[in-house]
Amino acid sequence: MASVAGIERELRLSLTVQPAELRRIRRDLVERLDAWGCAAVRDDAVLVVMELLTNVHQHGGGRCDLLVRPAEPDRLLITVSDSARSAPARRKPSGTAEDGRRLILIDELTEHWETVLTTTGKEIRCSMRVPLTHPAPHRGVDPWPSTHAPSSKS
Repeated sequence: MASVAGIERELRLSLTVQPAELRRIRRDLVERLDAWGCAAVRDDAVLVVMELLTNVHQHGGGRCDLLVRPAEPDRLLITVSDSARSAPARRKPSGTAEDGRRLILIDELTEHWETVLTTTGKEIRCSMRVPLTHPAPHRGVDPWPSTHAPSSKS
């Protein structure tokens, strides 16, 4: 796993999704997104990940691999892999039913998402656009120092 000035450049977890674990996963994800300079999409990214993990818990047997990583220059990539061989179905939500709402949320919050069937199950891959900002300094070191002089605007 590559790192820049001590900041891991990806969050990779193999886990059995348990509701009690979601708080820890959410906290770890928030910390990583802030360190990467992705605070502008933090809430949306966390919601997308939590919805995907909840889907694995309810429909995919609970075991999955989660990969979240920034991609240059302005993207955040999210992948959740599980052993279920069926793609999530887009359904029109009815009444108060929760079924069908997750994919609507993911449609709204991501720039692109897709299901890819693999030899071991499936991957849900999402891409989000991230406004370019610098991450919070880590231990007093700017992981992306400016390579040009600051502009002077009147």
